[in-house]
Amino acid sequence: MLERAVRPFLSSLTVEEICLVVAPDRVEEARALFSGREKPCRVVAGGETRTRSVRNALSLYDNEGADVVVAVHDGARPYVTREMIDRLMLLAAERGSAVPVVPCIDSLRRVNGEGSTPLPRGEVYRVQTPQCFALPSLRTAYSHGDEATDDATLYERYVGPVTIAEGDVNNTKITYLSDISRDIHSRVGVGFDVHPLVTSRDLILGGVKIPFEKGLDGHSDADVLVHAVMDALLTAAHLPDIGHYFPPSDPAYKGADSIELLKKVVSYVREAGYTVENISATIIAEAPKMAPYLPEMESNVARAVGVDRSAVKFAATTTEKLGIVGEGKGIAAEAVALLSGDR
Repeated sequence: MLERAVRPFLSSLTVEEICLVVAPDRVEEARALFSGREKPCRVVAGGETRTRSVRNALSLYDNEGADVVVAVHDGARPYVTREMIDRLMLLAAERGSAVPVVPCIDSLRRVNGEGSTPLPRGEVYRVQTPQCFALPSLRTAYSHGDEATDDATLYERYVGPVTIAEGDVNNTKITYLSDISRDIHSRVGVGFDVHPLVTSRDLILGGVKIPFEKGLDGHSDADVLVHAVMDALLTAAHLPDIGHYFPPSDPAYKGADSIELLKKVVSYVREAGYTVENISATIIAEAPKMAPYLPEMESNVARAVGVDRSAVKFAATTTEKLGIVGEGKGIAAEAVALLSGDR
C-alpha cells in the first residue's frame, strides 16, 4: 500500500525528494524497497503519534531554503493522483498552504451523554492529504510540541488560516477492508514488430546476443522483442509509437542498443503518469531455439523497465514453417503491457 501511495509522487512534476516515515522496525525494509527509484527516497523512523512522526521528518530539512514547499501525505491513502499532488503543491507555493477537503454527503448528528442533535452537513467537510505548506511555516507550526490529528490544525493554531482546496472522493484512507478499491485506471497496450534475417548482423533479442548464422536487419540493433515491448508500453500510455521517438531516418539511432531505448520509453510512460505493472511477450521464430535465452531476456527487460523479474514473462513459438517467419526469412514478436494510472 505504501509503494502504491508513493508512485504518483515519483512521477509528480513538483516533487524533488520523498521522505518516508515508517515504524522503527521497518526502516531497513523501506530503504531496500525504495532504493534506486526515479527520485531520492529518504527513510526516517516515526514516533508514537502522527505529529511526532511528521516532526521527525521535518528535522531532516532544517537547512532547506524558505521557498521550499512540502506535502504531508498519509501512507494509508494509496489512491492519490499526480494531478492532485501537483495542483496542491502549486497552490501552496502561491498561498502558503493547501489543504484538500471533500463535502459530507451523509446527514450528521452530534452525539453526547444527553442525546443527539443534528449538524448542518453543508458546513462540515472531510479533510484529506496531502496537506501542503511552505516549509518554514510548517516548521513553526510543529515547533511548539503540541499534538494534533493533522498538519492543518497546528498550522492554523500557530501560523494562520489554511487555504482550503478541492479534494478527491477517490482519495480514500484505507481503514477497513472495504476501503480497498479496484484501480480503475489500468490500461493495456499491444506491440508487434518483425525484421528480416540477414547474414551480416548479430542476432540480438531481449538484449541477449544469441549465437546464430544470421541476425536481424534494421536501423538500430533490430531487437524485435524489445521493440514490441516498447510499442506495447507506449500505446498503453496513449503515446506515439517508437517510430515517433526513434525515427529510422535519424543517424543518432543507427545501431542503437534497444535496451537503452526501452529505458527512455519507460521514462516517457512515467512522465505520462503511468506505472508498469507487468509485461508479457512471445517471440515468433523458426530458428534458433529461444528457450535457453528467455530467462536472461526477462531479466534484461525487467531491469530496464524497473520492475521485479516476476512482472516480465516471455515465450517462444514457431509458425510451423508458414510465411516468411516459417521460411526462416525473419523473426517477429508481439507483446502486451499492463499499466496502472496515477492521475
